[in-house]
Amino acid sequence: MNLTFVTNKISGRGGTETVLVKVLNNLAKNGNGIRLVLSNLTPNKEWLHSLDPSIKIVYPKNSDKFNRLLYFLRIFLTSPKNTNYVILSPNIIKLFAKLRNLTHKKCKLISWFHFSIANQHDYDPKNIIFADYHLAISSQIKKQMMDLGIGEQNIFLIFNPAEHHELLKLKVSNEKKHLLYVGRVQKNGQKNLQELLRAMRLVDSSIILDVYGSGKDEIECKNLCKKLGIMDRVVWHGWTENVWTSLDNQPFSLILTSTFEGLPMVFLEAMSRGIPCISANFDGYDDVIMDHLNGTFYSLGNIKECANKIDEMAHVKFEPIKVQKSITKFYEEQYFNNLHKVLKKIINY
Repeated sequence: MNLTFVTNKISGRGGTETVLVKVLNNLAKNGNGIRLVLSNLTPNKEWLHSLDPSIKIVYPKNSDKFNRLLYFLRIFLTSPKNTNYVILSPNIIKLFAKLRNLTHKKCKLISWFHFSIANQHDYDPKNIIFADYHLAISSQIKKQMMDLGIGEQNIFLIFNPAEHHELLKLKVSNEKKHLLYVGRVQKNGQKNLQELLRAMRLVDSSIILDVYGSGKDEIECKNLCKKLGIMDRVVWHGWTENVWTSLDNQPFSLILTSTFEGLPMVFLEAMSRGIPCISANFDGYDDVIMDHLNGTFYSLGNIKECANKIDEMAHVKFEPIKVQKSITKFYEEQYFNNLHKVLKKIINY
């Protein structure tokens, strides 16, 4: 198969990049011709060095709107007629669909979104319908696509790939219990850290929140901690290349208080190491969270319930091996077997 992957705007440090590296490398190593077309010059380029050398990487030399349009026009018009595109941006899908109508190229457009469709303000969700086929990373995203009028026969639920890891076995303090957050530091918006910080004010004082990540809201979040009187119970570790080798204490749980996600890779990374997770009940959380088996959830916006769940998780004993096995359907061997079948089916239609 010859496939061109076209990204949305990405930072170089997110879960989307993690999945792209895994998927593109696997496809390339199995003899497929792979090209990666970036929508922006990612601020962090280290992730690109992890890609297989056979993968051709194309990126824009200018980030302004007009030059980006010319860039995508050139990508489409100079590509072979039978190029198959896997596209992560709804706006680019619409553009390529219009160009296909004008040029009569026999190419397939496949959507592959890593975020909830229903909670976006940067594009018109209806642009998604211009794709021929759709790869859904969660049950909720599949449902959102069907709500747009897309036929179920054109949607393939593939989830995201998780690696196998050894169980995490770090020291456990008798006095302090460690809760873990890994992700972008964003006070409001998607990551909704203010909700987690406000919940921390209500939990048992023995609980420490370890925050691994960076973002423009870091100072605001620290100021909120000061206002809430929890400065001594939140540790800001900054962005770390590999969180799992940087931890000093065994976390009793990882938590996300996000308002929306696609399929949170950090949940799979934690559970593959035997760590249970706490989740806000954003759309699609239940693809991963199995209450009392590998974690629990609370009602988004309910800070008191969030605090109660944190306290509960700090004192409940989960079986790490059961947590690890609970995500069997996401492990790479099953994921890639399914992905190859789906892509061959789509291309041969």
